[in-house]
Amino acid sequence: MRRFTLNLFAILPIIVGTAQAQSPATTGAISSNPAFEAFGGEPGIAKIVDNGVNRLVADDRIKARFATANIPRLKTLLTAQFCTLLGGNCVYEGRPMKETHDGMELRNADFNALAEDFQFAMDDAGVPFRYQNVLLKQLAPMQHDIVTK
Repeated sequence: MRRFTLNLFAILPIIVGTAQAQSPATTGAISSNPAFEAFGGEPGIAKIVDNGVNRLVADDRIKARFATANIPRLKTLLTAQFCTLLGGNCVYEGRPMKETHDGMELRNADFNALAEDFQFAMDDAGVPFRYQNVLLKQLAPMQHDIVTK
């Protein structure tokens, strides 16, 4: 299994450039929402979230952060959030990221471990890199509200 350190702020310009360079408008793809479709719609997103969260709770770098979490609820909220971010017909009803993570003293390393685990889950699902970047582009700015230490 490959392991690497992912710094979303360092790669965000690359992500944005790649996503824009390979957008449906420039590739000629005919689809109402190619990123959402690349994830397999809401059922595909749910499978990716299930895999990603299972990775998180087994990942020695970050699993302690989830020791008291309500995992089924977390999966439901992340599925709705990712679905919403990818333009699906979903509604995220969770709290804002800043409020949710307040007082948790999360570090960049925690955020990066989570991003890496979800990247592996997207790879497992066969989501093309350019569409993974669409989601990562939406998640990267949340680091400001999540990382407090």
